[in-house]
Amino acid sequence: MIIFIFLFLSACSVDDTTQTITGTTMGTSYSIKINNHHVLKSIIDKRLSEIEQVFSTWNEASELSQLNKAPINQWIKVSDELFFVLSQAKKIHKQTQGFFDSGMGRLINVWGFGAIKVQEKPSREKITQALAMSSIEYLRLSNSRVKKLKDMHINLSAIVKGYGVDIVANMLIKQGLKNFMVEIGGEVMAQSQWTIGIEKPNHSIPIAIELKNQAIATSGDYRNYLKWQGKKYQHILNPHTGLPANTDLSSVSVIHNSTMMADAYATAMMAMGSQKAKILAQQLNLSVVLILSQQHDFKVLKIH
Repeated sequence: MIIFIFLFLSACSVDDTTQTITGTTMGTSYSIKINNHHVLKSIIDKRLSEIEQVFSTWNEASELSQLNKAPINQWIKVSDELFFVLSQAKKIHKQTQGFFDSGMGRLINVWGFGAIKVQEKPSREKITQALAMSSIEYLRLSNSRVKKLKDMHINLSAIVKGYGVDIVANMLIKQGLKNFMVEIGGEVMAQSQWTIGIEKPNHSIPIAIELKNQAIATSGDYRNYLKWQGKKYQHILNPHTGLPANTDLSSVSVIHNSTMMADAYATAMMAMGSQKAKILAQQLNLSVVLILSQQHDFKVLKIH
């Protein structure tokens, strides 16, 4: 949900033979750097457009939008792509004790963080009503079919950018490419060895991270926040309370073999705070960079 643009510091053997492709997708920008090879931008854009046709919450004709409008207690056949991402979202929901929840579409809309903009922030009553219908627990999956047990809305924004990165990276690998970097909205996959920088909230020197055939995704609060009932909150919701998460973290970066998984874990960790995030990182054997909030002097914690 929160977009962070990484500073790309360097890559091994970047020179005049490096091709850069840029464009827009999923309401954000993308950037691809390829060494010693040339790829048609039209092929990339076509595949990203197909992904949007499945997952977009802005496009009312997308497969996900149609699913959100579908009646409850009825099995609905979905595409392999949507079924796969929903399956992963349910798995991560369980792994993160519910702190990653793709069933929060109604809550996201009540707060105005999604496709529907609101003129005023919600009352606690509206939040409670939306929260009662906002969990992926109310979604059943079986044999490429899904069934909603409540009139919930699914929002996959916190996982689908990472999924898009993985899809494009796999396309390039299948074409025989061995040295490239794919980024969508700040979520990155590097094939071969690249150095990227994690932006710091106080704009000091970025934290350099070496990636080799790995992905990194970042979630944080220092670009976007809101004021509600006299307090400042971030734009990531706590699925358990329905309120914006109020933790000791300014940003979380997760390094993983899958950008999709890194994307989701980073969002969950921002919602749960540093203590639970450290435990989760150890349980799942994740490499994580946590930047604590201003009250904690933006202290950096690295977990390997």
